[in-house]
Amino acid sequence: MRPVSRLGASVVALAAMLAPLPGLACSISLPASGTLRNSMSNTVLGSQVNGNTPATVTMVLPLLSGVTITVDPPTLAVSPGGYNATLETREVAYSVANVGIFPGRNQAYTTGSTSFSTGLLGAVALSMTVHNRVNNPNGFAPGTYTTRTIVTCHP
Repeated sequence: MRPVSRLGASVVALAAMLAPLPGLACSISLPASGTLRNSMSNTVLGSQVNGNTPATVTMVLPLLSGVTITVDPPTLAVSPGGYNATLETREVAYSVANVGIFPGRNQAYTTGSTSFSTGLLGAVALSMTVHNRVNNPNGFAPGTYTTRTIVTCHP
């Protein structure tokens, strides 16, 4: 019988780098933080495991922006005592809906930072769905786990 884990609800944390003028600033918000769930084998912890509860990020880009969005891989911000992180890998995947001439963006699970340019010249709001996943063949000790992914918007 595998241990039952209580998992943290926070999946994503945000950071925005603001341009010097307020009119050129990006605005990033987190309407939904997502939920991590444990796999039946107790070796995968993620937002697409046993259900689909991703984080949702909304970005309002300034007029004449042409900004770059960077998404970092998750860190394990909270884990219980007794958790063995020796063999873990942490991954992030995301998708951004298409808006106007912006074709959208889909990123498969990756362990590295990724960036994309919006190339947009008008003020627009983009919606991003973010999934985090932690793989660990050692399994997950019972307790609370929270991952943190940094999303930045910069010129």
